[in-house]
Amino acid sequence: MSSKRISGVMRLLIAGQGISAIGNGLVVPLTLIYLNQVRGIPLAITGTLFTAAAVMGLVTVPLAGVLLDRVGARPVLIAAIAGQALAAVGLVWAHSALTALPVLLLQGAALAPTFPAFNTLLAGLSSDPEQEQRAMALNFCFVNAALGAGAMVGAAVANVHEVASFQVMFAGNAVLGLVFCALVLLVPNVRPPHDEQRQEKVGYRDVLAPRSLRTVMVVSLVLAFTGYSAFDSGLPAYASVVSQVPVRVIALALAVNTVVIVVAQLFMLRLVRSLRRSRALALIGVIWSASWLLFGLSALPDQSWARTALVLTFAGLFGLGETVLAPTLVPLVNSLADKRVRGRANAMSTAAFSLALMVSPALSTGLISAGLAATWIGLLCVGCLGSALLGMRLGRQLTVEQDSVASPDQRIVEPELQVSRTD
Repeated sequence: MSSKRISGVMRLLIAGQGISAIGNGLVVPLTLIYLNQVRGIPLAITGTLFTAAAVMGLVTVPLAGVLLDRVGARPVLIAAIAGQALAAVGLVWAHSALTALPVLLLQGAALAPTFPAFNTLLAGLSSDPEQEQRAMALNFCFVNAALGAGAMVGAAVANVHEVASFQVMFAGNAVLGLVFCALVLLVPNVRPPHDEQRQEKVGYRDVLAPRSLRTVMVVSLVLAFTGYSAFDSGLPAYASVVSQVPVRVIALALAVNTVVIVVAQLFMLRLVRSLRRSRALALIGVIWSASWLLFGLSALPDQSWARTALVLTFAGLFGLGETVLAPTLVPLVNSLADKRVRGRANAMSTAAFSLALMVSPALSTGLISAGLAATWIGLLCVGCLGSALLGMRLGRQLTVEQDSVASPDQRIVEPELQVSRTD
């Protein structure tokens, strides 16, 4: 398949992901409100339901990794998207904890495998690392813009006094998911060649065989706990309780974060291309450490405007770090993993973020409510700096070809994954 054709297929896949992200943006921020305020499920029970869904995701991700390497990324991705669509339909009718539990379990089981399946498929559609890096960056930018657009529509439509306003959005999310499924059907499957699968059994132990990939997985775990999960749970908790800024400032901070990602992604991609991959990984830790420090300092000023400015600056700087992460971590995982276990490698990296999303809310809110907010900020800063040091260490473990995004005629070409329309 020609490079031009692969590029077109990658654009089709990214477009599908963006369409699905609009649907997720419609309902994800509002699902808890829907179950609690519209359906009358107590908040504590609602939180338990979401935790159960996260646990289910941790269970299915390793299984998805095995399937990715055996049957290919396309069927796994289609099954995951279809499961999410079915869960969205189930939420339309869920009216109690008993009816919501199986729906949220299905949602958690389907959502978590989506990320390794999509990453494996997108990465496997091109043997050009520069093209793969650009595709990952564009996808991240497009998905964030789509999530933001969906969230804006959801906020305008949702009415806690009208259950139909939520039901329409859940149904719309299901329809957009099915559109994504249809587009994925047009994309070639990606999997290791059958003969290599039969020659030798492989497992998760083979993922961690290369020392460099073990280091990347440790960095993934650290960045998972100091990144998205801490941002999602810690921003509203710390900003409202410790920095004491109005709720509208928190909403504005989320908007600033999204705008920075959309505007800066392509500019940051140029910078990332000029850096070694290990240095780009270290840069993420430095940027996020500085952003968390600013966030911690937002509790000190007496003036409300100064606290607000620091919170908004934190959100923007954190988003800048995200624009470095998107074209760095996933391509690095896929380039270092043996082609026979790339699905498992993507699943293992995703599992780190799933674990952090499950643990971080309790960790951040627990420390903040216990009066240990400064300790929480300090741990995040230390963790980010630790990931930066690990990135520098990784640079000593990688060859020049592994640590740079070289042009196709300059790099060592690895045998491609099997790309087939018939599987």
